Amino acid sequence: MNMKIAVTGDLHYPELHEAIEFIRKDHREFFETFIGRFFSIPANLYVSIGDLTNIGSAEELNDVYALLRKYDKRFMHVLGNHDMYSLTRNEVLAITEQDRSYVISTEQAVLAFIDTAREKDFKDWGGTLDVQQLSWLETVIEQSGERPLILFAHHPPNGTTARSEKDKRCIHPDIPIWDVLSKKKGIGLYVNGHNHCNSIVQKGQWTFLQLAAVLDEQAVRTIEVTDSEIIIDFVDVSDPLLKAKAQIIGNSIPYFLLNRNFAGTERDVRHVIPLVPTAVAE
Repeated sequence: MNMKIAVTGDLHYPELHEAIEFIRKDHREFFETFIGRFFSIPANLYVSIGDLTNIGSAEELNDVYALLRKYDKRFMHVLGNHDMYSLTRNEVLAITEQDRSYVISTEQAVLAFIDTAREKDFKDWGGTLDVQQLSWLETVIEQSGERPLILFAHHPPNGTTARSEKDKRCIHPDIPIWDVLSKKKGIGLYVNGHNHCNSIVQKGQWTFLQLAAVLDEQAVRTIEVTDSEIIIDFVDVSDPLLKAKAQIIGNSIPYFLLNRNFAGTERDVRHVIPLVPTAVAE
């Protein structure tokens, strides 16, 4: 039986303070519509790649989770830097009712979710991993064996997807995440957001998939695991009215800039990863 995952990029759901009260109608209609279309895509699991909220306030987190929970779908949310600007990690996790790191192990594949966000740090929005997370990830990789591993994190490793070579656009290059990733036997897929542009890059046994921000591009990425391949596809859920509302919101909220160069090429949104079966000794 195939497994299908629907993934959304950085949503940046903002609270409505007085200065942007004028976008209230566009705000409500845009996020209700996008979230409804996201969950309308048939999938076994739905994932936010982080920056689900704009400043990570209790109001933002509670409001967006109230929308998400209406659909009663299996939903996972890795923490992004914007999700961690206002509250402590424990406070955020209490609202989301999720763990900091999480693993789902099936016969087809192993899914791992890690936290690369710094806590309440407006000056450094780059990614990090502490010793505990690196050790946990190393154990997950070892236990995944030859099964495909799909890893979800907000920040990309340095020098992988588009813009990840830039300062604060990746997990800090001094953190030895590649030393850990390179221990994977078989196929790995690393899925991230943060840099607000589509990008697919292959490096060694790993494919790196990066998603554009939702206010730039109203689209969902699907990842389908079959017996022979992992199929990465692109689902456009936009229309002219939704796009117009996204532009109004993106031009109005703080700590966010619309990106004109988000799209990439066809190779940055669709990809097939062959799963080579383990050789049987004669």
